[in-house]
Amino acid sequence: MAYNAWFQCINGCPGEFDLREVIYRCPTCGDLLEVQHDMDALRSRSAAAWIQLFDDRYRRNIYPYGSGVWGKKEWVVPFIDNDNIVSMYEGNSNLLWADRYGKQLHVEDLWIKQCGNSHTGSFKDLGMTVLVSLVKEMIAGGTPIDAVACASTGDTSAALGAYCAAAGIPSVVLLPKDRVSIAQLVQPLANGALVLSLDTDFDGCMAVVQEITKEKRIYLANSMNSLRIEGQKTVAIEIVQQFDWEVPDWIVIPGGNLGNVHALGQGFLMMQELGLVNRLPRICLAQAERANPLYRSFQEDFKRFEPITAQSTLATAIQIGNPVSVKRAIRT
Repeated sequence: MAYNAWFQCINGCPGEFDLREVIYRCPTCGDLLEVQHDMDALRSRSAAAWIQLFDDRYRRNIYPYGSGVWGKKEWVVPFIDNDNIVSMYEGNSNLLWADRYGKQLHVEDLWIKQCGNSHTGSFKDLGMTVLVSLVKEMIAGGTPIDAVACASTGDTSAALGAYCAAAGIPSVVLLPKDRVSIAQLVQPLANGALVLSLDTDFDGCMAVVQEITKEKRIYLANSMNSLRIEGQKTVAIEIVQQFDWEVPDWIVIPGGNLGNVHALGQGFLMMQELGLVNRLPRICLAQAERANPLYRSFQEDFKRFEPITAQSTLATAIQIGNPVSVKRAIRT
């Protein structure tokens, strides 16, 4: 059975776009795109067969299926040539039983999904393997892409630098001046990225990177590009797989640019639609008090959303006042 996936407007505007096309927004309404899968084709395999396939691939050394992302290739980018996949065996991170911490919080059966057990130290690797692999395939097919660029509070730039270095593709990262840790700064530099420090916050860096990527020879790697969501959604599948295909009651997740919470929801919805699970967890999104635009919208039942100027916080990775994935997160 041939599986397929494509870009489509999140508002349902007509039109389907190849994942190898350089496009980030709907040409009709200007809103974001999301990846849609041929669910009828995926349903041709039973839920039990999908579970068996994913379990057979789990932590195996057959490239690229030992990756926590590419072990679910048919649910991510089914048509990509394996020769173009850029993987560092990301994913399959530890699920830790936090018994003592749970007792302190008065929470029974608390577990921690340690997504930082990855090549660059964050979950961003899960999305970047997908995006850079597609860019490699696009270049192999003749698309003129000179570099891949992102704005970052640190983790995205580390992942982009590492995966582009592995693929042999130049990378450009824009960081807010004096707001990124040394550890986060060293990684893109060590991997040969062109690192630009801008005297602004993340939202300012994001505005600049959107301008420079209007020139299609510079490809956009921020989460407004839905390719990264496809890799990050595998966290949901992995959590359930590590619980022997049982769904937890609650999942607590931090939120900055909000692509991660949307990805988590997409993973669970896909499993439910294909019969691998029969219920969904409650998802609790945590924002920093000084950078909490989604929380403020939640307080008004999501009747409106207003960006804010994010204030200084110790949680620098989520110090974002105008998240690009806010509409997707609210829908989740």
